[in-house]
Amino acid sequence: MIKTEHVHRARLYKLASLGFDRPDEQLIEAFECGEFERQLLESARALETEAADGTAGTEPSDRSRLVERAEAVADRCPSDSEEIDSLTDEYAARFGFENGGEISLYEIEYSPGTVLTSTDTLADLSGFYGAFGLEKRDGYRDRSDHLCLELEFCSHLALQTAYLYETEDETGIDVLESAQASFLEDHLGRWVPRFRETVDDGVAGGFYRELAATVDELVAADAKRFDVEPSVFPETPPAPTEQFLGGDEEGDFRCNGCGISSMPGQEPSTIPNAPRPDG
Repeated sequence: MIKTEHVHRARLYKLASLGFDRPDEQLIEAFECGEFERQLLESARALETEAADGTAGTEPSDRSRLVERAEAVADRCPSDSEEIDSLTDEYAARFGFENGGEISLYEIEYSPGTVLTSTDTLADLSGFYGAFGLEKRDGYRDRSDHLCLELEFCSHLALQTAYLYETEDETGIDVLESAQASFLEDHLGRWVPRFRETVDDGVAGGFYRELAATVDELVAADAKRFDVEPSVFPETPPAPTEQFLGGDEEGDFRCNGCGISSMPGQEPSTIPNAPRPDG
C-alpha cells in the first residue's frame, strides 16, 4: 500500500506540473481523451482511501479536501477544441509573458529576498536537482524556481520513494523522505499558498483557480506527512526597487535563465504518460 501511495503522489505532482505549463500537444491529448481528469481523480481518491485505512501519513480530512479540489478541477477540464483554445488563451493572458500576464509562476517573485537571497534560492534549487541526477533540458529557458520544475521534482522524488519501498531500501527511503521534507519546507511550502491567493485574486474561476487550490492542498498534506511547517512568505513582497528608494544599498533584481532532464550518464527520470499504480 505504501508503494502505491507514493506512486499516486507522484502522479498528482506530475499532472499539476503539466497543468500549469503552457498547453501543448501532450496536455491537449490528455484533455481530449479524458485521461487528465480520470488520473487526477483516481489518484486523489486512492490517497483518501489509504488515509481512511490508516496507511497514509496524513489525516483523512486532509485527503478529503484534496479530493474535493481534484473533483473541482475535473469539472472544469476542457474537453473539446473550443474549450481548449479558450484555456490556451487564458494561460497566455494570466501567466504568459507575451500578453503581460500578471500572475508569476516563479518562486522568487513571491519572496521578500534581495538579489543575494534570490541567487541563493536558485543555487539551492539547482543543488536539489543535481543531487538526484537532474538538470534542465538543453534550451529550456525558464529559471530553476519555475512552479512546473518544482512540481516535477516532487513527482520524481515520490516515484523514486515508491521504487525504494518496493526494494525495501530503508537507507534510500530515509534519504528521499528527508529530501522531500526539506524541499517542501524550504521551497514549495513557502510560496504555493501565496501563489494560490494570487490566482484566486486574478482568476474569476475555472480550471487554473481550482488547480492552484489542488496544488496547495497537496503540498499542505505532504508537509504534514513529512512533519514540517514551512514558513510561508509574507503576503506582499517588496517591489524590486523598494530598497533602492529607501536608501538601502542592496537591490532585489530578478535573474533570468534557466524542464528537468537527466544528467549525462543518468537514466531518464521523467514520468511518461503518468504511470498507473498497478504498472
